[in-house]
Amino acid sequence: MPEMRSLAVHSHQRMLIKRPIKSKLFLEGPAGTGKTTAAVGRLLHLLDSGVPAGSILVIVPQRTLATPYYDALRRSTVRAGGQVTISTVGGLAQRTVDLFWPLVAEDAGFGHPDDPPTFLTLETAQYYMARLVRPLLDQGYFETITIDRNRLYSQIIDNLNKAAVVGFPVTMIGQRLKAAWGGEQSQRRIYDEAQACATRFREYCLAHNLLDFSLQLEVFLKYLWTMPLCRNYLLETYPHLIVDNVEEDTPVAHDLLRDWLPHCRSALLICDREAGYRRFLGADPESALALRDLCDERVTFTESFVTSPDVRAFGYALARSLNRPIDTRSKPREDRRRAAGNARAALVYEYHRYYPEMLDWVTDEIARLVHDESVPPGEIVVLAPFLPDALRFSLTNRLEARDVPTR
Repeated sequence: MPEMRSLAVHSHQRMLIKRPIKSKLFLEGPAGTGKTTAAVGRLLHLLDSGVPAGSILVIVPQRTLATPYYDALRRSTVRAGGQVTISTVGGLAQRTVDLFWPLVAEDAGFGHPDDPPTFLTLETAQYYMARLVRPLLDQGYFETITIDRNRLYSQIIDNLNKAAVVGFPVTMIGQRLKAAWGGEQSQRRIYDEAQACATRFREYCLAHNLLDFSLQLEVFLKYLWTMPLCRNYLLETYPHLIVDNVEEDTPVAHDLLRDWLPHCRSALLICDREAGYRRFLGADPESALALRDLCDERVTFTESFVTSPDVRAFGYALARSLNRPIDTRSKPREDRRRAAGNARAALVYEYHRYYPEMLDWVTDEIARLVHDESVPPGEIVVLAPFLPDALRFSLTNRLEARDVPTR
């Protein structure tokens, strides 16, 4: 029996899974409504219907979000036809650059086009950045700011990555940073120095065939995706797309999908409402929602399988108190469910005069949930506006004494 038929799905999920193979669907809804479960079911349905595994590409914004798909494929009996490709846009870029390197190396400006490329990790990119920027620091660069050197190196790399995922040239990093600066004018030169470091790093990478994340993405989108041979290869290899958490992906990823979707035989794009938490990493929920217009059908899931009515009402009340816009696309039935819960029942407020008393209460509450109510420790999170070593040490010791594992 195919694995898809044993997947625990509800009627509305099953209706989406069983849509005609050639459908292009845009699925949206709040977190916890079973969208990824439906996408996994859709993937297994495609395989069960005879779609070759090697023709399916699953795109996620970060690797950890691919776990449900990997788990389902391990459990299922996949027909012959290769393997399903599960990747981020960055991973797809690296794989494509590696494959088509001889065709693009010279045009992209690499110093040794006949030699193979070296793909840098975050750690190795920071190593080379340190080698290049350290002499500039000794010359007086960034002397007016107090920041750990490793943090400074990673910040410059982050600027390069932001430029790549948003789609503007690395030569505009300093200009954009200065445009966003609202402090003293004398500090604007720091952004010129950041630009000089980013430019120095990029020139070094080009001269030595080194590709950090930003350069991999730029070479892929600027040179390879515009090359008919490469584009046709990808479009013909992967005519079936499943894209999860599209709201957490970047503008250049959405531009790529905008070009890809008209050529797909089938597609399923999944978007969380009121999400886009990775904005600080370049996520663009607005451009994600614009992809709806390229799909044949829009499907909305509204019923959460993980959120209690009280927590739902609390979230609704919290958004309203913060003057955050409430999703006006909600149906009256969903609005009634929001109102059905008791927001105050979802929140416990405790005041303690002394700091150790607060820590003891937190520890006791967690221990009660774990030992008395059998709540898995991995489902509990402690949030703090600031997490100094002293707080981490105090909480960890208290929880260890109560046999509660922490990380």
